[in-house]
Amino acid sequence: MRNKEYMKKIYRKFSDFVSIAAARELEYFIMDSRFTSSFNYRMKDMIDEIKKEKNDDIEFSILFNTNGEIALIDANILGKYIGNNYNIKIEEYYKNAALNKIIRDVINGSEKSQKDFITISYSILYHTFDTIYSEIRCKKDTVEKYKRDYLLTEYDEEDVGAVISCILILEDICRYIGVRENLLLQAVNDAVFRKNI
Repeated sequence: MRNKEYMKKIYRKFSDFVSIAAARELEYFIMDSRFTSSFNYRMKDMIDEIKKEKNDDIEFSILFNTNGEIALIDANILGKYIGNNYNIKIEEYYKNAALNKIIRDVINGSEKSQKDFITISYSILYHTFDTIYSEIRCKKDTVEKYKRDYLLTEYDEEDVGAVISCILILEDICRYIGVRENLLLQAVNDAVFRKNI
């Protein structure tokens, strides 16, 4: 069973929570993956910049194969990338309001604003995964469980790994900020079947 200790901690920045939640959930769920060429390129650029700064520790966190593709990447680096992207995109959507303020407003907001927040978050996470992964191989039992739990049993698209990854992270976000599960179920179901992203 996966450890959810990070859910009990208080984070100064909400994007730090998203980073850790993404890292833990993806580490638990994804068994193997292939990354997009643009993500490979961005990671190589990042390593080159770090090497210029004389910080060689990064080599232990990202390993490339002989074709120059990512062979192994530390879950925390991936989580940080997702958390930073989430922070940027959601602040853009909410007209450059700070993420912590957005979260306060969602917590104190109506069910409609909470559902909208979930839909927007799903969209951001889904598009982020689309830029990172070209292929995801994941735990089939977890896929089937989440398809049942979120009324997605009819959903058989190739992107089901990305969809379930989004749901896993959104579950953590909603539990952390106190958004009811039925709102999450409604928003996710609408977003997935209506391609409302």
